[in-house]
Amino acid sequence: MDAAEPIIEIRAPFADEFVAQEAADALNTWFRWIVLALDEKTPVAFESFGLDTADYAWKMGEDVDWEIGPHARTLGPEVRISIQTHDTHLHLSGLLRKLGALSVQCLHEGDL
Repeated sequence: MDAAEPIIEIRAPFADEFVAQEAADALNTWFRWIVLALDEKTPVAFESFGLDTADYAWKMGEDVDWEIGPHARTLGPEVRISIQTHDTHLHLSGLLRKLGALSVQCLHEGDL
């Protein structure tokens, strides 16, 4: 990873804290699967949101530009993810919207 890659915090509010926690848990399952580069079948992560996780079978070095996996956490009804990336946050923002985020905000480290 290029040391110049910025740290971006993604903030995505959901309808309530329960949905936010379910989304964060699903994202963390998926993040672990990507980071560990597991060749096994994609995990069941997004199906409860009406999405097929296999459609998001992203690979390290191909589909994502991070080396250290992000971690989703919640603050009330909001999911927050800190990620060191140049552009993967844009794809992740789209996924968050499909998971039901009411909006998605990406803040660069200088804006935090």
